[in-house]
Amino acid sequence: MREGLADRPYYTPYLQPRRGTLVGDAVYFTVRWGNPIVKYDLGKNCLSMIDPPAEDVYYVSLMVMENSSLGFACTRDSSLRMWSRKVDTEEAADWVQYRVIELEKTIPVANPDDIPVVVGFAEGVSVIFISTCIGLFMIKLKSGLVRKVGESGVYFSVLPYMSFYTPDPATLLQIFFL
Repeated sequence: MREGLADRPYYTPYLQPRRGTLVGDAVYFTVRWGNPIVKYDLGKNCLSMIDPPAEDVYYVSLMVMENSSLGFACTRDSSLRMWSRKVDTEEAADWVQYRVIELEKTIPVANPDDIPVVVGFAEGVSVIFISTCIGLFMIKLKSGLVRKVGESGVYFSVLPYMSFYTPDPATLLQIFFL
C-alpha cells in the first residue's frame, strides 16, 4: 500500500476530514493516501492500523454494520461496493465483500464520465449518500429506494443527523444550579 509513497517528494499523512465511526470500544478513521484505517481502542488506549479492503479508491465511508462490525463503502467505476470486517480473533480479521450496487441503474447520470462518490452514511437506518454532478443522492440499503436530497455541488463529506433535543430552559437552570 505504501510503495508509491517513496516516489513522492513529500508525504504528509493526516486523518481525512470525514466522519469516523464507533464500533464497540473502538473509534475508526481513514488516513489520506490509500485509505488505511486508524483504529483507536478506547479500553486499551491503543492505536493500530488496518488495511482497507480496496485500494485505489479515494472517497470512502466507514460504517457500523447490522452485526455491529466495521463496514467500508466506496465506489469503483459506476458501482457502490461494500465490505464488512469479519473478526475471527484479535489478530485474524478479513474483509468480506457483501454487496455491490450498480449505480448507473439507480442514479441518473448527465455525463458518462461522471464518477459517483460516497460522501456519508447514516447509522441506524442503513442509508448511504452518493454525490454526482447531478446532485446528492440517498440510497436506503434495505429497500433500495433512491432519493435526490441535494442539488449539484461539491460534497466532500455528509454528516447526517436524525434529531436533536433542546431542553426546556427551566430544566437547564435546574441542572446548572443544583
